[in-house]
Amino acid sequence: MSEIRIVPNKNKEFVLKRAAVAHIDPKRCVNCGTCRELCPTDAIQENQRTICRICPGCTDKPGMSLDAMDAFTTKQSCTTACPLGISPQGYVNLVNCGKEKEAYELNWKKNPLPSVCAFICNHPCEEVCKRGVLVDQPIMIRGVKRFLSEHVDYVPEKYPRNYEERIAIIGAGPAGLAAGHFLSREGYNVTIFEGEAEAGGMLIKGIPEFRLDREALKRDISKLEEAGLEIKVNQRIGKFYLNKIRKEYDAVILAAGEPNGKLLKIPGHMNDAILTAMQFMQKANNDQTFVSCPGDFFRIKGGEGIIIGGGSVAMDVARAAVRLGAKNVTVVAVEEYDNLPAHAWEVKEAQEEGVQVLGGYCPTEYVNGGGGTFDHVHFVKVKEMIKDENNKLQFVFNEEEYIDIRGDFAVVATGQEADKSWPESDDKTFFYAGDISGESNCVIDAMASGRKTAYKVDAKLRGRTLRDMDLSHEIYAAPLNEKIYPANRRRVVTFEQPVLKPEDRVNNFEAVDLCYTEKQAKQEVSRCLSCGYEIVDVSKCIGCGICQKECPKGDVITMIAAEVRKEI
Repeated sequence: MSEIRIVPNKNKEFVLKRAAVAHIDPKRCVNCGTCRELCPTDAIQENQRTICRICPGCTDKPGMSLDAMDAFTTKQSCTTACPLGISPQGYVNLVNCGKEKEAYELNWKKNPLPSVCAFICNHPCEEVCKRGVLVDQPIMIRGVKRFLSEHVDYVPEKYPRNYEERIAIIGAGPAGLAAGHFLSREGYNVTIFEGEAEAGGMLIKGIPEFRLDREALKRDISKLEEAGLEIKVNQRIGKFYLNKIRKEYDAVILAAGEPNGKLLKIPGHMNDAILTAMQFMQKANNDQTFVSCPGDFFRIKGGEGIIIGGGSVAMDVARAAVRLGAKNVTVVAVEEYDNLPAHAWEVKEAQEEGVQVLGGYCPTEYVNGGGGTFDHVHFVKVKEMIKDENNKLQFVFNEEEYIDIRGDFAVVATGQEADKSWPESDDKTFFYAGDISGESNCVIDAMASGRKTAYKVDAKLRGRTLRDMDLSHEIYAAPLNEKIYPANRRRVVTFEQPVLKPEDRVNNFEAVDLCYTEKQAKQEVSRCLSCGYEIVDVSKCIGCGICQKECPKGDVITMIAAEVRKEI
């Protein structure tokens, strides 16, 4: 039996008898990160295999020098890209092993809305997938998540109750639900107050059904409630009631989002035919019709629409307008076409549905017609965009180059803002999470903000600093004998995310993204190069066996009798 010296702080140390050390089989490890996150002595690290890219002709991507190839090994990985700290390689390979339930559970522990993310996550993990960057196409990670969300009947364990403190969360959007999930997992008594009749926040009000199936959202929220998260709907919290809640609860998290759309206050903006994106989407999502518009001065069905903005929301609005019957819809952004904030696939799907997309023009005037009607928008060419000393965007125009676009209505999709009447957070008993904190611009970021706030609350209530290891871990280069040769892995062809054909989707609000079949999902996960694996530093391992017990795959870690040594 050997010994290990434990030094918990600078002045004390003690010697622990060690009977065994853990060994991780790199060939079996799926790199889910579970063992690394649970190890009490930080004895486990993630290694990334180098992908050979010397020969330029063996893949679709250009070759690399030896130095560049080696440097790229630890530059990026799917396991460090997720804002929630989930390991895509982990659940992709668990599916490949036939362990779909374990793959779903790996997701759910860190992502309380896995079904939602299977539809609308902007999948940063796919953008850095080494197969996609260095070989051919990335693993369709979001498609695999969709397969799991629809094929696994997962029953979550009840949240523990470890502490007496009560925590209130205002807002049941992505940030509020995430904060509630992580605090509940820590063992707190959490209540979420939601002003609307359903939980979901912007997922219901701002995202169209053709992008997010409402049944997927209901499944996720149902699992949270089944695990023990209390969500009270139809609870609008004003200033008076907020003060009451702050007295009754040990901590309060405000996750109210940014519900107010921004109108561009340029000449002519006081017209009922000019709406914010939020106004438009709330009508579309609630009624899917505009039969009773204020003033009744414009029409959607058979009309022409102008969408101002170039981000994801602008594309959602444009595509919703098409489904509501608009005959011509044009998106106009200040950014050049090649630099639109929206993802390329969002622009592509909008164009497939008949939406025109223009870049490099800024609206300077709404021109009204007779009798209070709306006629067109005047746009001028943007020569340059610069930020002033206050970091505010300023435009340089070419007034001689302009376009006038006729429309029956215009929608401004250039951002939203929070309700400014809320009190400031103090990070002691009153905290912000999500859009209102300025830390998020998409669903996955909002949940990451909720998680961060949850750990802030826990640290304050418990008087400790909680290190969130799984979001900040480093990756290391694996030995050369672990190198991957992509020429041997190219036989498996990817299945692109199945979608409805444009002609089948423009007349309804059915979800555009379809689900992999089991055969397609299995083939897609088999494309993973398994770039990473976990490894044990035996000088730090105390032989506790937690890693072996908690490994979701089950055949990866063995405990080996420790070598007898005088010193470690």
